[in-house]
Amino acid sequence: MKNQLQLQIDSASESMNGGFVDYYKNMVNYFHQNHAHNLSYSDFSSRTNRATNALISEKEAIFYIVAYGWQHHQSMQYLLSQTINVTSEPQEKIRVVDYGCGQGVATLAFMDYLKKKGVAQQSALEIHLIEPSKVSLDIAKLLIERLAKVYGMQVSIHCQQRTLDTALISLNSECTETFHLLSNVIDIQTVQATLPNLAKQMKSCTGKNFLLATCPRYANAQTGFRLLQQAMGFADNLYDECWDMTYEMYRVMQACWSQHTSTQRMAMMSWISQ
Repeated sequence: MKNQLQLQIDSASESMNGGFVDYYKNMVNYFHQNHAHNLSYSDFSSRTNRATNALISEKEAIFYIVAYGWQHHQSMQYLLSQTINVTSEPQEKIRVVDYGCGQGVATLAFMDYLKKKGVAQQSALEIHLIEPSKVSLDIAKLLIERLAKVYGMQVSIHCQQRTLDTALISLNSECTETFHLLSNVIDIQTVQATLPNLAKQMKSCTGKNFLLATCPRYANAQTGFRLLQQAMGFADNLYDECWDMTYEMYRVMQACWSQHTSTQRMAMMSWISQ
């Protein structure tokens, strides 16, 4: 039997008629109306080491999506809009590998982008979610399935509950294009240590490949992007810049909506493997 928080997540997932934004607003409303049952920022930050440790409960997952989810979604959408023309040659089958996927926000942003461009139903998505947190992985699968149903998209979801140092990219795929998503994980030192091995696996993915990485411009993130570029020497670095992103979001510390500006670093690389 599902607990109250699981039921809330399930109910919010049913609201996604217009995409991830509907889920985010639904979760914000719940969070705002239930202060007594929420985690504080200090408690969340302490337990998760500022969101770098795997989440262990629905309460942590709800805090994370309300505090950071919209920022993640907007940065990935912006990077896609600046670098990828999905309308030029729509592919029948596309593989998406979401590394350290959390609650699947990067993949949901990709799906929202396909819908925005009018090509959501032209490609079947083979989605690989890699994430150590079972709580986060279960939510990611739920949200992606629900959004695919809303958009009329064909998706097959493959979950790996593991850390990136043991991640395995399936080479048995009929997809001709692969999108590798690294959303807000490049600043984590344990992730940085896995980049050389991940890069070798990415290089082995046949067909056309795109890597999209986003993260706030933390000092650790700058290190992560440098290490990523070193590991991906075989790829073409088509885009790498910082962007001051301004948007409306809910601020958990102030318990209100307000305009927020954050500096994001974003990179896109591409390559073709035979």
